[in-house]
Amino acid sequence: MNRLDTPERLLPVPRRRVLAATVVAAAVLAGMVALTESLRHPLPGGEPTVPELAAPGADPRTEVVCDGPLPREGQQRAGLAENDPGVDEVLDVISNQLYDCPQTWDGRLVRYRGEVVGAVLQREGGAWVHLNDDVYGDALGPLPSHRDFRGGNAGVGVFIPAELVGVITHVGGPDTEGDVLEVVGRFHRVDSRSAEVAVIRADSGSVVATGQPFADPVLPDRRLAALLLTPLALAIVVGERVHARRR
Repeated sequence: MNRLDTPERLLPVPRRRVLAATVVAAAVLAGMVALTESLRHPLPGGEPTVPELAAPGADPRTEVVCDGPLPREGQQRAGLAENDPGVDEVLDVISNQLYDCPQTWDGRLVRYRGEVVGAVLQREGGAWVHLNDDVYGDALGPLPSHRDFRGGNAGVGVFIPAELVGVITHVGGPDTEGDVLEVVGRFHRVDSRSAEVAVIRADSGSVVATGQPFADPVLPDRRLAALLLTPLALAIVVGERVHARRR
């Protein structure tokens, strides 16, 4: 029989080698975690404090209770009459309230505040903007600067008048913190002119906080860690390839 036709007998791996490999893997993992923590830099002013969110539903984990009974499926709820004294009362709202109780706020005059994010979509007579009132963009800042994982990407589409479009100087994105607008207008569960759902048509507004580019300099210790770990990673790959070829 040809020697090449004889299957090789696989010997069991010694327990000491398995134990040693496990210990080495655990040590490498612990070292990576320690290195990651050492490279995490706090903000110059220290860690931000989590603000007290007093408005109902400001914390997404808090259920919003809608005023009045909800309509049955497929039925409209009676809104405010034009001569109702409450129809022109300006009420402060957040996005959670508008999304959870659209029938409650439909047709009401509301005051809403949020960061301009994404883009400014120019239209005849004004522009559509997305105003994000999530705690990340308003109270706490970007997630890497803190460890409060509360909230998501919450906001409302707002049609702003043409005179307000020109005052926007920063639109939020990966590299920029957007201007914070405070607008007053009517909330529409379904907008009759654009068929958009859950939007505000603003009558007036102003910039209450000016945005700015995020300062994200390359830190010397992170650059040094990258320079040291790159050849180490290449050495591991080359060693694995050499070992595999010898086998």
